[in-house]
Amino acid sequence: MSKRSIDDWEIAHIKAMLSRGMRNKDIQFFFNRPDRSVNSGRITGIKSGTYSNSSTIQPSSDEALEQFLAGFKASEVSAAIDVPQIVADVQDGDPLSHRNILKLFAPDSSGIWRFQRGESDQHECKENFGFKYSGAWVRAVAALANNRGGYIFFGVRDKEKVISSDVDMSYAVVGLESNSFRDADPADFTKKIKSILDPTPRISSTYVEVGGRGIGVFHVEKHNSRPVIATGQDGDQVKEGDIFFRYPGQSGRIKYSDLRAIFDERDALARSQIIPMVSRLLSLGPERSMILDLQEGVIGDTKNVIMIDDDLLSKVKFIKDGDFNQTDGAPTLKLVGDVIPKSDSVVVVKSGVVTRSDLINDFINQKITYGPKEYIRAALESCQGDWLPIYFFCQAARIGHAELLDLIQLSQAPEGRKKIFNDRASGKKKAYKKATGTPSKIMDAIECRNSTIIATAGPADIAHAVLGFSNTNNINLEYILEILKNSMEIAHHAHDATAMSWLRRALCQIDELFYPLRQ
Repeated sequence: MSKRSIDDWEIAHIKAMLSRGMRNKDIQFFFNRPDRSVNSGRITGIKSGTYSNSSTIQPSSDEALEQFLAGFKASEVSAAIDVPQIVADVQDGDPLSHRNILKLFAPDSSGIWRFQRGESDQHECKENFGFKYSGAWVRAVAALANNRGGYIFFGVRDKEKVISSDVDMSYAVVGLESNSFRDADPADFTKKIKSILDPTPRISSTYVEVGGRGIGVFHVEKHNSRPVIATGQDGDQVKEGDIFFRYPGQSGRIKYSDLRAIFDERDALARSQIIPMVSRLLSLGPERSMILDLQEGVIGDTKNVIMIDDDLLSKVKFIKDGDFNQTDGAPTLKLVGDVIPKSDSVVVVKSGVVTRSDLINDFINQKITYGPKEYIRAALESCQGDWLPIYFFCQAARIGHAELLDLIQLSQAPEGRKKIFNDRASGKKKAYKKATGTPSKIMDAIECRNSTIIATAGPADIAHAVLGFSNTNNINLEYILEILKNSMEIAHHAHDATAMSWLRRALCQIDELFYPLRQ
């Protein structure tokens, strides 16, 4: 590799300028010197990552670039180019303030309102919005969350690639054709994103009129646990396993260098957080310490486990931000109430016999109020019916395929019942049943969230529709469980035992789809 004349810090500044949408000829102004010129081709090479080792160099921070720009005389800069500034409301204040959003738009000489900054690594424009074909905007959400965060504007054209008339409509405000964005519950946006992406990016939304036309706005936060990964498919735009990253002008699949940078940043953060905790554990010794898993709600060591109720867990999550050293004023977790040891070394905050109603209701509400293994034992030994959800509880108990087969074999259940659950755990007996006729139409209604059709469907037809889903791509767990819960209440009040039986099998289909056994 020949010696290059541009330093790493210069490449970092050039990449930061490119991310703001600055043109090559404007960037040249800051780096050309009498003894060295930086031509447009070299800047293009830096942008594509083909110039020297530029692909491994990260863009400068906003603060570093602003400090670099401050070294030039304002009169010289203003006479030569217009330097785009960072979006102030992303950094400070309310990111969805209508006043701040309107500052990003202005009418041109022909009266067309346009987005002034153009598409950068923090801004994406989309002409339309829809839930049915959501892959394009879900992709953009993931890409922004994996970079620095930013905005998606719906009802705003992106850069015109072909101008068919004398009017250039690049970044023009055209307004949304339908009211689907304006009338949507903000929770619907999150539910859609949650069904496809993990971890779930945080977004906020608003609807605002610009130049008399309505546009939708998403503000996406940079995710603290990057990378955000697609766990499902959404048309041709999003495939399972995809990792997207926001580049200037496009949301594309991430390049290796950017993915490597995310992992390096995450590793550095994890090391900085865990070293004080490890030091504390070493000073206490294993006989005086247990580890609290704030996500699973479990405190344990190598021998014993304490499970914490979800309601209590939500009240002690503040401990994440505290200082674990024994100093005055440090946050303290105090468990009040009875904790009852079980024979399998599990300690839970609730004891008693798990009934079939407990098992079904806790599955529908996605709660664990007893020891997870107690639900599995109840399904095997004390409950009636072949179709009872158990994989959700297996996941909570960290039980895989082999462990479940052992648990079935060692249980006190009759041999016939052992065979039923052994066949289910082995995959010989599945809840799935192809939907035809009316249930097939209800499947489409569930995917499109057509509440009118769903509200008029009978409980048995609802159950057969749910049994017809073969994957989780187009269904939301919370939404479908709510439908099944309502259907079970209707069937219960109507004393419809046949419908109840089918609905329990439908719960098992959801159990199999969303909580597959670990091999």
